[in-house]
Amino acid sequence: GTISKVPKIGRAELNPVLNQLFTGLFSIVDNVDLDENEYVMKCIMRASNVARDDLLQVVQVVLEKLTAALARVAKNPKNPQYNHYLFESIAVLIRSVCTIDAAHTTAFENFLFPPFQDVLQKEVAEFTPYVFQLLAQILEFRPEGAGLGAAYTALFPPLLSPTLWECKGNIPALTRLLIAYLSKGASEILVQQPNSLLGILGVFQKLISSQANEQYAFDLLRAIVMYVPQEAFMP
Repeated sequence: GTISKVPKIGRAELNPVLNQLFTGLFSIVDNVDLDENEYVMKCIMRASNVARDDLLQVVQVVLEKLTAALARVAKNPKNPQYNHYLFESIAVLIRSVCTIDAAHTTAFENFLFPPFQDVLQKEVAEFTPYVFQLLAQILEFRPEGAGLGAAYTALFPPLLSPTLWECKGNIPALTRLLIAYLSKGASEILVQQPNSLLGILGVFQKLISSQANEQYAFDLLRAIVMYVPQEAFMP
């Protein structure tokens, strides 16, 4: 049979020391004289994974610290392992906290949009797939009926730019992000940006023309059929 890995330290043991643990770990992360330590960042990711719902009690400080770490590495990405664990830690935090209360998406947007926009403007190639993935994740958790909000609305038009889709590494996360946009606010997008449907269909056409991306093309097409109001297709 399969051996399921049980963590040596479980959630119950971690809870009473969660605050001290993160304080200690982030004091190393915050120290600019120390090199980016992937073991410390991996520990933050693992601890977050075990803590799950208990992260609610430390979300503010953990989010602040991770955002600051992201802003620093975006200037000069040099340690791929560290960066991977950093983005994974943010993903675990979003999933754990927003699963309990989707209203927390606002806090994540406020903190993460500035460094995300920085990464996208500077075209930090090794970070863009992570950023698109996290943007999709936050958008998927946005409360029903809350609409897209100003930040997401402003971010939409550049996502249809063909150059973004040239980069193979972006395609899975970008497709997921476009689908999240359609599921949360297709009508809203079409009202504010009437030409966007042509842009979305252009992306579909680009994806379907390559065998490697066919699956993403069909995922996108399914979302177009499901979420775009029929009248949008009328001449």
